[in-house]
This record gives sequence, structure tokens and C-alpha cells, in this order.
Amino acid sequence: MRKRTVIILICAVSAAIVAAGLGVLIWWLVTRDNSYTVIRLSGEGIGDSSYTAALTRIHDHGDMFWWFYPTVAASGTSRPLILWLDGVTGVPPSLSANLGMFGPYDINFNKRENSWVEQYNLLFIDAPLGTGFSTPLSKDEIPKTIEENAEHLATTLKSFYSVHGSYRNAPLYIFGQGYGAQLALALAIELQNHRRLNPRGVVIANGIISPALVMSKLGFYLEELGYIADNGRPAIETLAKDVSDLVTAGNYRNAFDEFTSLGEFVNEKAGAIAVNLAYIVEKKTQETPNSRDYFGQYEYLRQVSKADVDIMNSVVASALGIPPNVTFDANRDDVIDIFKSTFMIPATEKIEYILQNTDVAVSIYNGNLDAVSNTPGQLEWINNLKWSGQDDFKKTLRGTLIVNSLVEGYFRETPRLKFYWMNAAGQSVPLDSPSAINVVLGRITAN
Repeated sequence: MRKRTVIILICAVSAAIVAAGLGVLIWWLVTRDNSYTVIRLSGEGIGDSSYTAALTRIHDHGDMFWWFYPTVAASGTSRPLILWLDGVTGVPPSLSANLGMFGPYDINFNKRENSWVEQYNLLFIDAPLGTGFSTPLSKDEIPKTIEENAEHLATTLKSFYSVHGSYRNAPLYIFGQGYGAQLALALAIELQNHRRLNPRGVVIANGIISPALVMSKLGFYLEELGYIADNGRPAIETLAKDVSDLVTAGNYRNAFDEFTSLGEFVNEKAGAIAVNLAYIVEKKTQETPNSRDYFGQYEYLRQVSKADVDIMNSVVASALGIPPNVTFDANRDDVIDIFKSTFMIPATEKIEYILQNTDVAVSIYNGNLDAVSNTPGQLEWINNLKWSGQDDFKKTLRGTLIVNSLVEGYFRETPRLKFYWMNAAGQSVPLDSPSAINVVLGRITAN
């Protein structure tokens, strides 16, 4: 009897070991991915906030940089995860969104009051590859299309979850500011169709979605604000038609060059006088044809923060443990040159696809003092979207956004599509209207 008991015990232990071994094997097979390696960075850090900074090495392509702050709110892994993207003509998220707008520390490394990290998990990815601290193996590895960028972003997001698996069930909201909106839309489609991950929402922040169409309303917009002389509107509308004709003909590179000459054109040929408000013309002025500050956003961030925006190389890189051979934003000119071939292509079909074929909600907010993505032009494509819920959206009454007894904007909301007019704000709404955007965030993530 004793012998039999020992045999049974040995069999039971053996079975447990085999089962455990099988479990480890299954875990290894599921999590093993030969397409990337995560390199967690180690430095002295910035302040005392918990964070993860890492490079996702996408084999044969390059290193994608990401910076994650877990929320300080209770039940953090169930709180929304905000993934922030910018684009080829913007300022990389690790600087602009994180230090410039709503991360736990400001650009002077002081603790920020009312940081988004108080309510949300924040993930900043420098994209496309070749911008910010994201570095390609060579110029040839910089993505040529939005879809290639989406694949890189999806791989980077997968690598994030491999490090922080407890956040897999956190509601994911993908934000894209400026041209980053096109990256956000493409990533949402990639995740939905090929990665079996369903984001809760896509948020378009002063998005560059149909730039030639939006530009057609710029003359009207500046005239209504009183910023141009009598001949200014027809001059701008002539330029806008030239850009539109180039886009129609598929001549996207020349269309891009004309589009990004807008600031100089407005100042020199449209009779603009003292129009260099931080909200408007400075956002679209390029100092030289080779300048990386195509829309003046670096200069705007420098003026508002009254700080040196070159801190990414001088301070942040060493604090995070960035490899010494990596220079912040060193490849942006190459990225811009490549994206000239696609920048001006409208992305409205991506929005329509998401609305018609997925459960992902689309939210759009627009600073009313942004000329590049002027609100009248944005409404041209928004009001003409083709999907089954469009009539309900257009019939929904516009509400007033009141914050601290002030009218900060307006909104039109349906479960799938939302639009927010943001007063007294330019392209960087979180920087210009922090209190108002916090209320909008609450509305977007409420469900």
C-alpha cells in the first residue's frame, strides 16, 4: 500500500512538472517574437514619477523610442491609456506633448499641475522612424507609406504590452496631432484588421486630414478675423486652387512645397500686417527651405515655455540613458523629403472606413485659431463624410462647452463621432487651453 502511494505521488509530481513545463513552453511560443527586441533604457531619470523609457528594435529597420508614465490614479491598469502621436512636420511627442503640454513634468523639469497622468496612462512614441529619438538603420529604412508606419507603430505597441502586460485591458485611445492624425488612423485600422486589438477610440487633434481642401477656406478664415488686406483673400484662394490642382494631378511633392510656403505667402502677398500671432502664422512659417521647423511649432513651444527646447540632447538623453550615438530629431529632413510624396493625400476614406466597419469611436477637436487646420476647412470634410451615422451626426444639436463659467468652445456628439470647437486655442490645444481640454478628455473617455 505504501509503495503504491509513493508511486501515485511520484506520478502526480511528474504530471505537475510536465504541466508546468508545457505552460512555460506555451508562454514562450506565444510571447516569442523574432521581429523585435525591447531595450529598456536605464538612467537617472527625471523627477520621481514612475516611468519606462525604451527602444523597440524592429529588426532590419531601426529603433522606435517610447516613453510611458503610468497614471497615479487608483486602479491604474483599468484607466484609459492615451497613446500620443505627432507627425513629420510636428515636434516629436517625447518633447512637445510630454514636456511641452501635459506630461508629469514641464519643459523646465518642474512638476506640472493638472498633468494628464493624474487621470490617464500616457504613452509617447516618437514616430515616424527617423524623428525624435527613433532612429533608422539607414535612410532607406525610413517608412515610405502610412501603412509601413502603422506596422512599425503596431509592433512598438506590441512590445509595450510585452513589458506592461497588465495594461492590455486598459481602454486604448490613439491621439494624433497635425499629421500625426493620419498615423493614428492607419494604426487603428492596422490593429483592428491584423493585430486583433480593438482601440476604444481615435482622437484627431487639429488633424491634417485633407490639407488642400482645408486650405481652400483659409482666405475666408483670415478675412473674417481681419488679418489680411482687401486683396488677401483672392490671392490666398488662387494659391489654394493651385495646390488643389497639383493634388488632383497627383503631383504631391510640388503640392507639399506650395502648401508649406503658406506663411511666407500670407505675410508677403496677402497684405497681412502683424499677423504673427502665436496661434496663426507662426505655426506655418518656415525660416529656410531646409528648416525642420516647417510649421513654426518649435519656435512656438520655445516662446510659450520660455525655455530651451534643445534640452532633449543636452539633458533628457543622458537622464534616460539614450545611447550616445543617437541625436534627437537628426533624421527629420530625410523623413520630410520622403513624405512629400504622400503628405497631401487626403485621409478621409480612413475615417469613413473606421466609422463604417469597426466599433472604434472617432473624436475630433480643433483649435479655432489654427490657420493650417482652420475650422471652416475642417468642417468641409467632416460634414461630407460618408457613413451610415452621418445624418444623425449632422442633425445633433451643438452644445456649449462651459468651463469655470467661461465659454471655451462648442461640441456636437454622437456615440461614434464627436467634434469639438475649441476657442482661444491654436494647433496645440492642450498647451493653449489646458482646462478646456481636460473637460473634453473626460467627455471622450466617459464611455
